[in-house]
Amino acid sequence: MMVSKSPRRPRKADTPASARDLPPPGLLQSPEQVIQYYKRMGLEVDSSIPIEAIIGANPELELRYADLGINDAYIKKIAENRFEIGVNSKHHPNRQRFSMAHEYGHYLLHRGKIHEMPEGEQILHRNGDRNRVEYQANDFAAELLMPEMLVRKSFRSSGGSLKKMSDTLCVSKEALKYRLENLGYKVT
Repeated sequence: MMVSKSPRRPRKADTPASARDLPPPGLLQSPEQVIQYYKRMGLEVDSSIPIEAIIGANPELELRYADLGINDAYIKKIAENRFEIGVNSKHHPNRQRFSMAHEYGHYLLHRGKIHEMPEGEQILHRNGDRNRVEYQANDFAAELLMPEMLVRKSFRSSGGSLKKMSDTLCVSKEALKYRLENLGYKVT
């Protein structure tokens, strides 16, 4: 499967904050802020974003791997200012990364609604869900794991090969297709 450039190149309306202006990790509000914050904290951000390390560095979060059956992941409140992100241990590591980033997006964007969320969900609308909150978490995860600069760099170095790009970015082909379409690429 190949990816080709599209004539449309969307631009971000807002620019990332400088590292000195960033709030603590529990208050970050955009993928750009997350990346800048963790760069400042010394995590490597090169061809793939270290989502497991990002979650692990946040004292409010615990990461747990378990067989979740048909579900990809969940987030739940376990104490005051403490949350658990559970990821399906039976899934491929690249799929797990997107699931982690999706739940991390819920933590940052929807903290006040976490108690209303079911314990366990299928991500990227595999279950046909068209919920706005889920779209926001998917978009957050896609932008965090596949920043536009890394996608473009991967596109150039791979010659547009979806497989090579997904391997470089350490994401599933499905997650990469989602991000590429949002960036205006054509996937054939």
